[in-house]
Amino acid sequence: MKPIAATQSGLLLPPFERSLVEDTAVLVPVVYQNGSYKCKKTEERKGNYTEFLRHDLNVSRLTDIERHLWWAGMRKAARPLHRQVMMDRHVVVTEQADLHLTWRGPRIYIKPLPKYLLNVDFWNKSICSDSGDSELYESAKGFLLSYIWLVFNESDFQMAIDNSNHPRLLPEGITYRQWTGFIADFMNGDDFDHMDQINPRYRFGELRLNRLNTIYRIKYGRKHFVRGYFYGYHEYGTFMEQNFAWIVTFFAYVAIVLTAMQVGLATKQLVDNDAFHDASYGFTVFSIASPLVATVVIGFILFVTAADHIMKASKHEQNNKRPQKQAGVDSGLSMDRDGMGV
Repeated sequence: MKPIAATQSGLLLPPFERSLVEDTAVLVPVVYQNGSYKCKKTEERKGNYTEFLRHDLNVSRLTDIERHLWWAGMRKAARPLHRQVMMDRHVVVTEQADLHLTWRGPRIYIKPLPKYLLNVDFWNKSICSDSGDSELYESAKGFLLSYIWLVFNESDFQMAIDNSNHPRLLPEGITYRQWTGFIADFMNGDDFDHMDQINPRYRFGELRLNRLNTIYRIKYGRKHFVRGYFYGYHEYGTFMEQNFAWIVTFFAYVAIVLTAMQVGLATKQLVDNDAFHDASYGFTVFSIASPLVATVVIGFILFVTAADHIMKASKHEQNNKRPQKQAGVDSGLSMDRDGMGV
């Protein structure tokens, strides 16, 4: 993220007045992985967390396709946690802000609320600083707004702090009374539809991952054709199951139609019907050819996917390969994510 001009007033202020988490708590991790999956210190200089914050709250991949987001989600608040449970959705914790409130099938990805976003002093020193990075400010405020959506009933609060199906989503030590007070402080008389200084991503609630993948493949073509927005597969079997399970249903339907045609040809009403004979002939040829075509297409996709993985792995190795004599002293450890994930 690159800093952009400050707001028109030239002054950025914390969106709440009272801290829920005190300075004595550990507000940020010691290290983090940047976009290249390299470990970096969170604190660049004493009290300077700018690069970490830009990484931790980065939703630029979504703001880049803002005008297309209507196809992946609606401009409305996300459903609260108890509604997610009612819809049989399983919460999967992610630390990527640009995966926060995205979903696929029974899974919805949610990023836990960082402690630093609940501390006024941290906002003043690191987010509302003189540099006036309004993009960072809008991302931070938008992320807080997403938790107002998710947690406002007491049942939502209990699910966020004590749920056996996923790690806690809210920092430890907060009571429901404190949380409701924080919501009132944060909203400060505004409503959801007219809050200003919000990152455009947070004008939308939940976003469908499959459609985000399609948007990225169409918009960026070759660059994201294989992986789309979020790949998320660690085995080829999972990839096949998620993308080609419909083929089984298709061929089951073909088998039913062929059986029906055989029965039809045996009836006196259709035995001399030339149009039905032509249709049966055409569909028979189609049913023979379609499995062959499907096999070739699937094989080609798997080949392209494997080639893409190999090329990316080779490029990563070349970019991160260091002279052996420096390997023992260089602490910039590159950590590649496992398998075929993002």
